[in-house]
Amino acid sequence: MNASVRAGRGFTLIEFIVALVVLGLGSALLVSFVTPTAGSADPMIQAQARAIAAAYMDEIVLRAFDGDCSGGRGEWSGIQCYNALPAGQAPHDQFGNPIPALADYRVTVAVGGGNPAEIQVQVSHAGGRGGFSLQSARGDY
Repeated sequence: MNASVRAGRGFTLIEFIVALVVLGLGSALLVSFVTPTAGSADPMIQAQARAIAAAYMDEIVLRAFDGDCSGGRGEWSGIQCYNALPAGQAPHDQFGNPIPALADYRVTVAVGGGNPAEIQVQVSHAGGRGGFSLQSARGDY
């Protein structure tokens, strides 16, 4: 009679611990595979925004302090000309040609007056998942 009573009691402590370990490992694996995919593009978006901002900033600081703003962006010779760029526009190359692969990004450039002039380049992503801002100063030398 003892054997029949013991067989009907349910799980032993060892079986319960093994079941907990298996469930814990299964849930940890599931979470580790699902969680990174939700934001996996964010580092790429951030790196691309940083590269766009750096390219615009490099282009601006290589110009003279004062210069001619006639013609297109490729012909500008002064940093103040960059205030004429439309705010929130998709990235364009220095000749004004849109870059289709970067259509989800928006660039805003502001050049403050004074000497040194304050330059700010902001790049945002249309999805709102990343952005980057660069600030610099350029003197008349």
